[in-house]
Amino acid sequence: MRKVSSIILKVIAGFFFYTVNLLAFVSEPPTGVKLVIMSGFSIPGVVALCGGLALTHFHSWKRDTGIVFLSASGFSAFLIFTFVCLFMSEEFRGMIRPNTVTFFSDYLTGGGTIVGFAVLGWMLFKANREKAEQGVALDGDSSAPHSQQ
Repeated sequence: MRKVSSIILKVIAGFFFYTVNLLAFVSEPPTGVKLVIMSGFSIPGVVALCGGLALTHFHSWKRDTGIVFLSASGFSAFLIFTFVCLFMSEEFRGMIRPNTVTFFSDYLTGGGTIVGFAVLGWMLFKANREKAEQGVALDGDSSAPHSQQ
């Protein structure tokens, strides 16, 4: 039950980080206000992620955190790709108001946030993987017979 609860909390954390990625595309509030709003949405994500990691006693925390960040940025990128495909349809463009598109037009901050989450997630995932490979190499060395003098 502990592992299931941990996974549920990590999914919740991923949802909040995905929301932060989407909020980065909003162009209406000034940058300072937008950063406060993004920080406000990231706090529950950090709390949920820490709760999920605590339930597994922080075992493989780099891997799990990297997966959550990569999943959030990947889902955000997929959603953006979906909207780009929808905008190719004349029927869809006729159904939405023109100011809806301009509301989500801060591509620099939005793209930077998605790339930032993806790079950080990849670095954490790779760091855990390299540490595991070093552990396997060390275990292999320790199983070799030692010469005694």
